[in-house]
Amino acid sequence: MNDGAQHHFVVTSDFGTFPATGASMLRTRVIESEAIAALKDARKSKVFADALTFQVLHPLRGVKMLIMEPGRVGSSIAGGLLEFLAMPGRASKFEWSDREDSVTKATIGFSYLKRRLAFQFGVDPYSSNPVLQDELNELTWIAFTADLAPQFGYLFVPGGAVLWVTFSATRWTSYLDEQVRDYSPSDLRARDRDKLGKMGVSEEDIHRFFLNAVYSPRHSTIITTALDELTGVHDREAFLAVAREASSEELVLFYQHVAEMMRGYHVHVGAVDRLLAIPRIPSLYTKDRALVVMLPVDYLFWTSRVARVAQALTAHVPSRPRVARRELWIAGNVSPRARQELEAMGWTVYEQVFARLNPPA
Repeated sequence: MNDGAQHHFVVTSDFGTFPATGASMLRTRVIESEAIAALKDARKSKVFADALTFQVLHPLRGVKMLIMEPGRVGSSIAGGLLEFLAMPGRASKFEWSDREDSVTKATIGFSYLKRRLAFQFGVDPYSSNPVLQDELNELTWIAFTADLAPQFGYLFVPGGAVLWVTFSATRWTSYLDEQVRDYSPSDLRARDRDKLGKMGVSEEDIHRFFLNAVYSPRHSTIITTALDELTGVHDREAFLAVAREASSEELVLFYQHVAEMMRGYHVHVGAVDRLLAIPRIPSLYTKDRALVVMLPVDYLFWTSRVARVAQALTAHVPSRPRVARRELWIAGNVSPRARQELEAMGWTVYEQVFARLNPPA
């Protein structure tokens, strides 16, 4: 099903049914299902059986339920991208992601082992998938109580092979996944805060961005690093001013992908002068006076909701600085009718832009 911009999927597996909005989330859910199967297979190994026996005798077994809190990862019910572009969002009160482990887990070293395990199996340790979280927590607990940390890199993979699957969409994000593995959420936030401060973003704007608990540490790290690599670009705080309003995982991923596309444009396509904030969508203003709007959507076809978004974008094209041309860069495809309508509004439409924004090294 398509809502006019994004495909909506349902991944059905032996481990449950997982909704996915957009092709990127579909890839993630498929990889997560494969990882769940591999994590379950790991329990059949002799290493797991021996560790499980050790766990029964381990003095920490009585506090397992305390550490492995009954609460699950916060649900991420899609807020609807097109609806959001016309509605205000809200933020939570504390600089803490819904996806982070408790202070107890972080303090005793459990969270670090879990991040290593997630990296080994090619999944995000802060995933919103509750089944994946259960499997990661269970295997991490066994390794933690049996003191298997030094051998963690290969013992829990069936047959001793390393399952090296990446959930990153680009080569650029793969090195950031290593940072997510190696640094705690608080350390990542400190690094991100330092980068944003050096860009000239005010402490108040930084704080307001981190107040949004829907952003996981991985989301924030990718966005911050993408903005950091917009070297010499002015007004990067404009991105945070818009992105901090995201109210669902779908919208968080939208802004993460916008940031990645912006970085790709600046690094590989053309020099950007500044960021501009038009309703709900941060945009690029280039050195040659083009207004460039990134839309990380699967397939754009003309509906009444898409028409309203296009009209809003067009109506808010700024008069200053002067815009010589307007461009829409779309990750997926555009229907002939949508292209016709957008071009009639004065937009130049580019589709399937991934290769231009992420050329091979």
